Amino acid sequence: MESEERTSGPATEPPAGTCLSELPREPSPVPCCPACLSHSVARENARSGGDYSAVSDANVRMRQHQRDEHAGNQP
Repeated sequence: MESEERTSGPATEPPAGTCLSELPREPSPVPCCPACLSHSVARENARSGGDYSAVSDANVRMRQHQRDEHAGNQP
């Protein structure tokens, strides 16, 4: 079996000007808000089932809810 020489090429290097960054933090539920709690529970249930698309969806729904309902209450 012949060994193949591996070289790094354009396919393995990030495009010029690409910056890697951390993902945004997940939103935290506002205390005493049933809707926030519901979104948080849905997110944790999705995470425990390995459905990370549903985790992302729950984060989006919680952010939308917080923007619409808690805009004046956030720091």
